[in-house]
Amino acid sequence: MTCRVDTRGGASTKPYSKEEEEKMAAILQERKEKKEAKKKALKEEQAAKLKKIEEEMAREKERIQKEEEEKLKEVEEEEEDDEMSLQRKRGKYSGSREEEMEKRISEWVANLSLGEEEEVAMYISKDDQEAAMRA
Repeated sequence: MTCRVDTRGGASTKPYSKEEEEKMAAILQERKEKKEAKKKALKEEQAAKLKKIEEEMAREKERIQKEEEEKLKEVEEEEEDDEMSLQRKRGKYSGSREEEMEKRISEWVANLSLGEEEEVAMYISKDDQEAAMRA
């Protein structure tokens, strides 16, 4: 590199000394490193902001999904309650009535499977049965 110097006789150029060139190169390198560091810091800051925003969006999405699920559950529960109340009004649903009907049906089925002779034996005392057998 050369340096332009004004003298009485006019402008002239003289080469920079090796020390001056090294100083300038060091200064330029330092400026370049500072710019790169600034860019890197800005990129990291932007990345951190973006990550923070994405995390907030994910939390908000999760919160909204939970709210929607709760609303859906409430609606389903209301529908079930409405359905049960309608069935009760019609007389179709009653926990105790259903259980009672099931009990009666199973007794009836059990009685059918016993057969006529065994059914008769249930109503006649053992003494009478023994007397009938002797005769």
